Amino acid sequence: MGVVAAAAAALIVRGVVSWNEARAERLATACREAHRAEDYAAEEKLAGEWVGALPGAAEPLFFLAQAQLGLGKQREAADTLGRLPDGDPLTLTALGDRADLLFGDLQDPREAARTCERILRIDPANGEAHRRLCFFYAATLQREKLAAQARRTIDLGCETPETYVYVVGSDWLTLSNTLSVNSHWLKASPEDELFLVAAARGFVSNSGLEEEVAGPEESEGGQQKVPEHDRRLRELLDRFPGNLELLAYFLQKATTRGDIDEVTTLLGQAPPEAEADNRFWRFKGWVHGQSDQPAEAEAAYRRALEIDPYDFATQHQLGGALRKGGKLDEAADFARLAAEGRSLRKTILEQPDVRTIPPGVLGEMGRYAEGCGDRDVAGRISARLRQIGAPPSAGGAARSKVQIP
Repeated sequence: MGVVAAAAAALIVRGVVSWNEARAERLATACREAHRAEDYAAEEKLAGEWVGALPGAAEPLFFLAQAQLGLGKQREAADTLGRLPDGDPLTLTALGDRADLLFGDLQDPREAARTCERILRIDPANGEAHRRLCFFYAATLQREKLAAQARRTIDLGCETPETYVYVVGSDWLTLSNTLSVNSHWLKASPEDELFLVAAARGFVSNSGLEEEVAGPEESEGGQQKVPEHDRRLRELLDRFPGNLELLAYFLQKATTRGDIDEVTTLLGQAPPEAEADNRFWRFKGWVHGQSDQPAEAEAAYRRALEIDPYDFATQHQLGGALRKGGKLDEAADFARLAAEGRSLRKTILEQPDVRTIPPGVLGEMGRYAEGCGDRDVAGRISARLRQIGAPPSAGGAARSKVQIP
């Protein structure tokens, strides 16, 4: 009897499985027809039943998400797209759509960035996911992460010309749509430090105030009046006293004014993560230089260039320190390199679109990378130029700010 019972049970299980498979196929056919007819309400109902018949399968989840999008249920669609399993070919497409939703209408770029990281765990050479992550870090002024992500992209061989801009310019690059994209994200997260600071810095850059470093202006009554953009940034620094981007902004202004007390105070306010930021080593070097400590200044400047070999401001200041120390040949080399870096920055900012960097400018970046000792990046640029058959000569373009839509 035991054998007979087991055989009967097996037949029942097979029958149930066959029935469920047939039901799933009927639901799939009906769901596809509803999708073609743009009957999204019917598609959502059928896809939901299909998901129940084949739990964990990618295709029914994908159709459910498409129906939710058709019905304007974007948040539900994003959640559904996130449920697709990693091993299915549909999943990469679904996750790309999810990232678009989260970066865009859903105003949730942090989750979008996590989605891009998931894409890269599945497909490490997915160029679009790399590009989106680079853009997110650039737009939010996460400079250390931007440089690391750009190098990761290059190492995996899925870079585009704009990737090299991110490597060379991570220290100074502010996209012209930094204000607009962060303002968009702030609508959903109005108190988010990352977006608040990036939007404020984007406003300064867009207004041509980036290089304004003079002290407070005087009003007609003789009272000192702080420029409005500085007042706003100072308020943000009061709220977020350890914010690296705000600290670097005011440190730059203080060093240009020669205010060593202010520089020392701000450096003392810096959090531990400033140790990995080249700008803070540059400011530290400046303090040592002002305090007649040439050896300490040189060491700080060299540490800054270990972190970011493209920091032309540090190259310039190191050249000055070496010149004072009598190391004239090396000082001249760093002065020349700093001039190249400054000129390259100007050239890059004159390009109409960072995604279409011309071969001549790419060649300039390659030569600067070689001069900075970054042979990996220089070699990759040379290989790309050989691939497209372009000479590494400089190219010109109409004046415009860098922007990535």
